[in-house]
Amino acid sequence: ASPHHGIGFTALNYKTGYINRVTSYATYAYHIGLNETTSLAAGFGLGITSFNIDRSKITLATSSDPSVDETIATFKKVKPEMNAGLWLYSNKYFLGISAQQIIPSKLSLIDNAENKSTLVPHLFATAGYRARLSYDLSLIPSVMVRYISNLPIGVDLNLKAHFQDLFWIGGNYRNQDGFAAMLGMNFAQKIHISYAYDLNKGQYLLSTMNRGTHEIVVGFLLKNKHASL
Repeated sequence: ASPHHGIGFTALNYKTGYINRVTSYATYAYHIGLNETTSLAAGFGLGITSFNIDRSKITLATSSDPSVDETIATFKKVKPEMNAGLWLYSNKYFLGISAQQIIPSKLSLIDNAENKSTLVPHLFATAGYRARLSYDLSLIPSVMVRYISNLPIGVDLNLKAHFQDLFWIGGNYRNQDGFAAMLGMNFAQKIHISYAYDLNKGQYLLSTMNRGTHEIVVGFLLKNKHASL
């Protein structure tokens, strides 16, 4: 493909109990062909994240918890957000590295440097290969490795089966954390709809309270002659 650009916008809203996190950022990528079969893309995203904490929804075991200031009714902080990555791809394989939350930040419910949560960068590496079993059917195994400081290295193993690039079905296994089932469909190479059900069985964060997560993704391909879904 000849050199070309890509732009996008992402908006996320996470709400868990008394914590609400809203992230929005614009994305840009530049694609360049390295040879007749392989291309390289470099991209980044810039935006903001807003953290909101409703103190009234926090139930304390003791009224004098040093990690929460009793005078705070609602806590809000806005921080800059930056992501970046490289993507090497062809019609047979892909390799990628990326970083999210590049700009570290500290959050605290009280004015005390000893009681602050630190938001640290998240690093990812991924690779996959398309194996054609027949003219209509392809299998795409892939792996993703993620690194977050002070946490064990995470590994995701994925396998997707594509039929005529019209629909696909797949599964994911996350090391010591859980698994997911996925399926998707393409409509006229313009609209892509996919669904995933994630069941967390790990030992980290809120895994003991997780009864499963549903995820629906809708994608649109607009005036892009260089790629297909």
